[in-house]
Amino acid sequence: METQGEQEAVQRWRRGDPEGLAWLVRRYQHSALQVAALILMDPMEAEDAVQEAFLRAWIYRDRFRSSMPFWPWFRRLVIHEALRRARHKAYEHSVEAGLVADLEEKHAIHTEDPSAQVEQEEELSRLARALRALSPRQRAILVLYYYEGMGVKAIAQILGCAAGTIQWQLHDARKRLRDLLQGE
Repeated sequence: METQGEQEAVQRWRRGDPEGLAWLVRRYQHSALQVAALILMDPMEAEDAVQEAFLRAWIYRDRFRSSMPFWPWFRRLVIHEALRRARHKAYEHSVEAGLVADLEEKHAIHTEDPSAQVEQEEELSRLARALRALSPRQRAILVLYYYEGMGVKAIAQILGCAAGTIQWQLHDARKRLRDLLQGE
C-alpha cells in the first residue's frame, strides 16, 4: 500500500523522525530532480536545489497540513528553490545531455529504427536549446503546465500570482518557444 506507506512516513517526518523523511526522499527525489532540472537547465544545480528543498521540508515540517498529500507541497518548495537559484546565479549551461535525457525519458518513442531514434534525439536537442533561451520563470510555467499536467489556477497558487497572469505568461512562453523553434 503506497498511500499507507506515505501516510506513515509523513507522520514520522512530522514528529521529527529522520526515517520518515528518508522514505519521502526515496519516493520523491527523482520527480523533484526532473522538475528542478527542467527549470534550471543544469543537473548539478538541480541536485543542490532539491537538497535545499528537502532541508526546508525538514525545517518547516510543522507548516505542512496533514490533510494534503506531500508531493504538491514539496513540489512547491522545489520550484521556489529552483527559481530562487535561477534568479541569484548567472551561470553557463554547458550540460544539454541531462535535459535531453529527462525529455527522452518522459516522451520516449520506443523504436528499433535507428533513423527514427536519431531524428527524435535531434528534435529533443532543438527543444532543449529553445527551452534554455527562455527565462527560468517561463520554463517553470511550461514545466508545471505540460510536464506536471497542472492547471493555470494551481500554477498561480504555487507561484503566488493571479491566474490571469499565469495565463498570459503561459501564452507568452509558448509563443517565444514556438518562435525559437521556428527560427532554428
